[in-house]
Amino acid sequence: MDKNQLTNIFQKLPFASKFECEEDLLNKGEVRITRILSQGQTSEVYEQADDEWVIVLVGEAEITFPGEHGHTVALRSGDFIYLKAGCKHQVTYTSDPCLWLCVFFPSGLEDDA
Repeated sequence: MDKNQLTNIFQKLPFASKFECEEDLLNKGEVRITRILSQGQTSEVYEQADDEWVIVLVGEAEITFPGEHGHTVALRSGDFIYLKAGCKHQVTYTSDPCLWLCVFFPSGLEDDA
């Protein structure tokens, strides 16, 4: 992406794919912003080294947190969640379509909020 280039998050979405489609919109060293289009796909269990902030822009999804006290969180358009590094999680449901925006960044950054 070029500096000062206007783009739209909803443009050029690869519909009608049997695979989940990921596209890095920004990748600047330790910070990465990824657009993900799911169409009913689910995932394996993730345990990532980076923190992750996720928002569902369109559609619905469910994220399950496995373990002794595991639970599932349902996300709808506009819902977001913050996942700390090392947090085991699995996408167990996505609508068709489900458009996500994920921001990955190093664990341990100071919280300004």
